Amino acid sequence: MATFLKPDKILTVKVGNSTLTIKQKIIPDGTLSTKDICEYVKTGQKIKPQAKLSGGIGKPKGITIHNTEMIDVPDGTNPAEQYCRATFPNLNMGGVVVHFWIYKSEIWQQLSEDERGWHAADGSTRRKSQRADGSLIGGNLDTIALEIIESGEDKETEETAAKLVAYLLDKYGLSPKTDIYTHQYFKPSKACPYYIIPHLNRFIKMVTDFYDEIQTAKKPVVPAPTAPEIKKWYRVQVGAFSVKSNAEALVDKLQKQGYKDAYVV
Repeated sequence: MATFLKPDKILTVKVGNSTLTIKQKIIPDGTLSTKDICEYVKTGQKIKPQAKLSGGIGKPKGITIHNTEMIDVPDGTNPAEQYCRATFPNLNMGGVVVHFWIYKSEIWQQLSEDERGWHAADGSTRRKSQRADGSLIGGNLDTIALEIIESGEDKETEETAAKLVAYLLDKYGLSPKTDIYTHQYFKPSKACPYYIIPHLNRFIKMVTDFYDEIQTAKKPVVPAPTAPEIKKWYRVQVGAFSVKSNAEALVDKLQKQGYKDAYVV
């Protein structure tokens, strides 16, 4: 009987009008392989790069999206947990190590957001980024990796992924216009994310909509201006006379009694 992973920590994050639940099972630093996993991870070597993104700064420069095929899983679990478990502790993913696995509403996190993974097949190279300033970027070196698990377009899974991308973009001051990358961007011969590439613009539009929701929610509520209060005056009239001298006599009498504002109209 399979032993399913239990998250070390569960995070709940707000994405506009929605929330995401992230189950963390971060591979511990210093973990060594007990077998030959791939050509760059042999027995006794570290099973993850164990290095910070962006030349040691730890701040991501982009988000890389991937597709991974659906798999059959036993009762009591889901493909995101099983892929996570296959990576570590089972060491059955051929050296692939990503930050997030996503299936339906399930999100499992396996790398800290500030550390490098092995996912883009770009080694230690950088290429021109999508930013207008011409800055360079590497998939493994500088980006957070999301594996979206589906066999064909799965709207629920892609919506969860879009919310997570929007959350990460906002968290790290990135933009949906320039900072979402595909695996294919870093390895042109790789048609990945296979199921999303045909509608990539629609996926990015969904990310953008969630990103805009986050920005709207962050804006302070400014109360509507209120009209200035109009001061009201109430006039008290004492007497009415057909002879002006009589009126003036009453005003004189009132002023002597202390009513300084008495006057004849």
